[in-house]
Amino acid sequence: MNWLEFALLHAADPHTVHVDGTEVGPCLVKEQVIFCPPDTVAAPGARVTLPGGRAARVRNAVFMDSCGTGLPDHLQLDIESGGRNAEGHRYCRGAAGPRNTIL
Repeated sequence: MNWLEFALLHAADPHTVHVDGTEVGPCLVKEQVIFCPPDTVAAPGARVTLPGGRAARVRNAVFMDSCGTGLPDHLQLDIESGGRNAEGHRYCRGAAGPRNTIL
């Protein structure tokens, strides 16, 4: 099974992300981890724009080969937990509660 087949079979909603302006997909986006096709190029520090416009930076990029696990080869991107929206404003969590504000 290749990455495209895996993503379409096992993801309710595969997404497209942009890595340094290049469209990449289908990807599985889970919290601060993005699972991408194996030919994705993303170095630590690369800018990733997620579905919905949030932008983040890649903290770590690891190529994961199948190694007999039944999972296809793919690239795992660990992204920063902060993030910025499409306009570049940083989201933060206020001390009084979980309300998001734009700085």
